Amino acid sequence: MRVVVTGYGLVTAVGADADQTWAALLQGQSGIAQNSLISAQGVTSSLAGQAWTEAEIDHPAPERGIRLGVKALAEAVGRAGLAEANPYPPAARALVLGTSMGGARKGDVFHRQWIEGGLGSADKTLLFEYPLHSTADAIAADFDLHGPRVVHSNACAAGSVAIGHAYEMLCDGQAEVVVAGGVDPLAHLAFAGFSSLGALTQLHCAPYTRSDGLNLGEGAGFLILEEYDRAVARGARIHAELIGFGLSADAYHPTAPDPRGKGALMAVNSALRLAGTDSSAVDYVNGHGTGTPANDSGELKTLLSLGQGQGQVPMSSTKSMIGHTLGAAGAVEAVVAVLSLDHQRLHPTYVPPDPAAREGLAKLQQAGRIDVIPDSARTTAVDLAISNSFAFGGNNACVVLARPGVAQPTAVTTARRSQSDLIVTGLAATAGSAVTTEAVRAACGSGDQLYRDRVELEDGSSFPVGLPDPRRLCEGVNPRILRRLDPLGRLAVHAFAQLLKQRRLTPAQLAGTGVIFATGIGPLSTVEAFQRGLIVNGQGDSRLFPNTVMNAAAGHVAVTFGLHGPTATVCAGGTSGISALHLASQLLRNRSCDRIAVIAADETPDCLLAGYSRYRGYLSSTELTPYGNTGVVYSSGSVALLLEASDEAVPDALPLARVLGIGMASDGSGSGGFSTDDEAWGRSFASAIGRAGLTPADLDLVVAAAYGRDRTDSIEQAALGRLGLRADVPVIAPRGVTGYLESASPLLGTLIATWLRQGDSLRLGVTPTAVARPEGQPLRALVSGFSIGGNFQSYVVEV
Repeated sequence: MRVVVTGYGLVTAVGADADQTWAALLQGQSGIAQNSLISAQGVTSSLAGQAWTEAEIDHPAPERGIRLGVKALAEAVGRAGLAEANPYPPAARALVLGTSMGGARKGDVFHRQWIEGGLGSADKTLLFEYPLHSTADAIAADFDLHGPRVVHSNACAAGSVAIGHAYEMLCDGQAEVVVAGGVDPLAHLAFAGFSSLGALTQLHCAPYTRSDGLNLGEGAGFLILEEYDRAVARGARIHAELIGFGLSADAYHPTAPDPRGKGALMAVNSALRLAGTDSSAVDYVNGHGTGTPANDSGELKTLLSLGQGQGQVPMSSTKSMIGHTLGAAGAVEAVVAVLSLDHQRLHPTYVPPDPAAREGLAKLQQAGRIDVIPDSARTTAVDLAISNSFAFGGNNACVVLARPGVAQPTAVTTARRSQSDLIVTGLAATAGSAVTTEAVRAACGSGDQLYRDRVELEDGSSFPVGLPDPRRLCEGVNPRILRRLDPLGRLAVHAFAQLLKQRRLTPAQLAGTGVIFATGIGPLSTVEAFQRGLIVNGQGDSRLFPNTVMNAAAGHVAVTFGLHGPTATVCAGGTSGISALHLASQLLRNRSCDRIAVIAADETPDCLLAGYSRYRGYLSSTELTPYGNTGVVYSSGSVALLLEASDEAVPDALPLARVLGIGMASDGSGSGGFSTDDEAWGRSFASAIGRAGLTPADLDLVVAAAYGRDRTDSIEQAALGRLGLRADVPVIAPRGVTGYLESASPLLGTLIATWLRQGDSLRLGVTPTAVARPEGQPLRALVSGFSIGGNFQSYVVEV
């Protein structure tokens, strides 16, 4: 499939739109200066690439990140010719967003109000826009994007990963047009965190030359992606073609990149392979170029392999003028690469006038191996450009873009595996107080609730919660690794360690394995602890900050087990696990690797319950009864699923299940909202069943998402009622036993289907459920998931 760019938009420190930004970049004009948004408390430098054209507006205006995103996307939609007459129905429009901060600014205000005046004084409406996915929910509502919705949070690779997943959305036929991009505002959490690590320079940053630290930035960048034939048919102007992307994990260190640049090079080579070309074809590199010594030196080693292995491929750092925009960076810089192809010009790397920066440039020029395009823009022929993002925690991403008509489809891009070629070969779970798969299975059989603890809040209220014994999660983990793990990391590592007892892999097999991590809320306890220290003591704890990023847990899994394959982190509430399953499937189908661990994990810290307690009736004070309107009970938990290509796994592995189809839909509920209409949820069901090649009559089981709130449970019931299921098909709701596991809950459905197929009788409702199937006939289950904000995803699994 040919995927083309028909629109783009930007908001950066040097421009209110793409044209202003591009003109400033070509002139080598920097937008980095003392920012006016973030207090200097607890930070080593206030220099930043602030979006100077965007005034700050007090609450209750939309969160700053949302406003940046809406402005950039409005430009992209208009440039694509889709603002007035959009031929694509809302259900065919997908959004894939990358962000690191999301609504962190609103979360910071809530937290300060809580600490300074008590929980009762904190404005609960601030929490509507705090979760990462709320930014995407708001943007989708503004632009009627009611197709698939996914949020990636791989630190500063998030925007690039979002573009890669958007490419796969089109290849998989999940949407007809995809909005792909990234957004991040300046936030105190980021300033304090990078300050605690000593990563901020007190000077203007100087990537590749002085390399003594970075300046933070903010902004937004979006691409409008369409299939070539559709774009041509509607008369759209094609600015570039997206021909490949690649992902990899360093598996080296929680924060520092591999100094040899090996992981980064893996991502670049994977992207070029998917594009059907090699490094000799690269005409331009938009570099990661942060200005930190570790990032710059590792990236320069990677670049030496390009251009017939002689280096000298022209490159530049956009961050040298706009700062490091974190989760937006990959998307912003991909837009800049599109502009380079569109205009056949390359912007310079800004090199400050100080002696250290100029001496560093002179050394590079004297060595003659790296061409950083200093000082002045360059006009040259550019047919193929790559944009690199090498993120915190060793998460690497590369996007390949080409001038329209230059790239031709190759056997590499067309010989994709089918969904039926993929098999599940390993499964493991923890849920609440059950820290082993066997214990979770036993509880599902007995009906014993796994939320046996209670948490008492400062106002005297208390709520049931499912918590694991932390000592059990630590068993068998190397103490050197263990001391770096936060609660979310321990859940993820423990789940994958359990899985490896079932599906044993050699070191070589592990090295080629990817990890796609899903989390609904992320490492909230660590974020709260770091931010509390910042508010109370004036500075955050540098030991905590590495675990505040959403992708930290995935990095811990990669380091612990030596996984170097593709990696990504999805953070989109309760649908995160299914989104991760989709990306993993697509990476296997495009032959990026042969096996991927899909791991979903969420913790249940006191601060989560404190926030939800502000909404009367949302939390249950006793138990969770699906369809009983009791309120929700949260449990910590994790699920690990190993997905492999059957042509590589068999006969080495026993197939446990197959994921036949994934359905993804959304509506316009917006941040913190939830529609009373079942249409979008029903669309996700119909899509999953149809993509599996089945009809509702072919289903043997439904694993529902009901979690004790009539507002959601009744909508799911209505959507299921419209499907036309056979009367004998059981609908089970595991959350009454496990509690709500957020991102892990839907993936647990695969284990439940497997246990039923193996003859278990499970008590996940009023009466025990058993599903008898004749020998040799599979059991087919529909598994449901949703997220507040109007996101609905489901999948059909066969066991």
